[in-house]
Amino acid sequence: MPRCPHTYADSSQCRRIVSAEQEYCYSHDPARASERKRNAARGGKAKATGDLGRVKARLNTLADMVEEGQMDRGDAAVISQIWGTYLRAVSVELKVQEQRELIERLDALEEAAKLAKARPGGRSRWGT
Repeated sequence: MPRCPHTYADSSQCRRIVSAEQEYCYSHDPARASERKRNAARGGKAKATGDLGRVKARLNTLADMVEEGQMDRGDAAVISQIWGTYLRAVSVELKVQEQRELIERLDALEEAAKLAKARPGGRSRWGT
C-alpha cells in the first residue's frame, strides 16, 4: 500500500496510507493547504471567542457600575439589551458562515463522487 511521502523534521516518514490516485495524505497535500487552513479557522470561531470575551468583560463592568451606583439601572438595562442583540447577530453570522463552509464541502464531495463514477466501469473504489 502506498504511503504519504512527507518527511517530518526528525527524518521519519508519515505513516498514513494514501489511495492510488493520491500522492500525499490530506494533512500533507500541498494542493489542499488552503482547505486545511480554512477548516482550521472553522468559520471565524476564534474571532467570536474574542468578541464574546470582550462583551462579557463590558457586561461585568456595567454590572459593577450599577452596583456601585455609578450608572442608572435603566441605562444599564438598555446597554445590556444592545449587547445581547450584538451577540445574537454574531451568532447568526457564525451559523451562516458554517452553512457556507458545509455547502462548499458538500459540493467538493459531490464532485469527487461524480469523478469516481466516471472511472472505467462506473464504480468507485468502494464498489458502489
